Amino acid sequence: MARTVTQGLDDFHTITPHLVVRDAARAIEFYCRAFGAAELYRNLAPDGKSIMHAELMLGDSRFLLHDEFPERDLLSPAAYGGTSITLHLYVDDVDAVFAKAVQEGATVLMPLEDCFWGDRYGILKDPFGHRWSIATRLKDLSPKELQKQAGKFNAEHQDWPKK
Repeated sequence: MARTVTQGLDDFHTITPHLVVRDAARAIEFYCRAFGAAELYRNLAPDGKSIMHAELMLGDSRFLLHDEFPERDLLSPAAYGGTSITLHLYVDDVDAVFAKAVQEGATVLMPLEDCFWGDRYGILKDPFGHRWSIATRLKDLSPKELQKQAGKFNAEHQDWPKK
């Protein structure tokens, strides 16, 4: 029977994002400046330049990243022309974090707004092609209240998701 080892994994949660980026060193700097992440460590690849593995803390969560290695079929969103994944980040002050990320080079995909589900929310694309939705909870809604608000939104926005 296989044994599960969990010691030393307190800051790993059930699911841990592992990002592939072009220019991992620059990405680490961006995530630290824009989102307040802290670099825990990095390991270089045998070429002595590429980052084979790095770990960062963002709030109470660890995430991993490394450079692209096309020869191993490890490609970043830049290689695919985009990503289908959005990383969601809850913060205390979404306006400040959003503004800082834009200042550091993120692109606004959806400006901040107070949304029907109770969050102040917006979406950014970081300089490495990853999408981040960032939010601050404004009010908690019951499932019934949330469905009512979603119904109102749908009635008022028949053209959604078209721009």
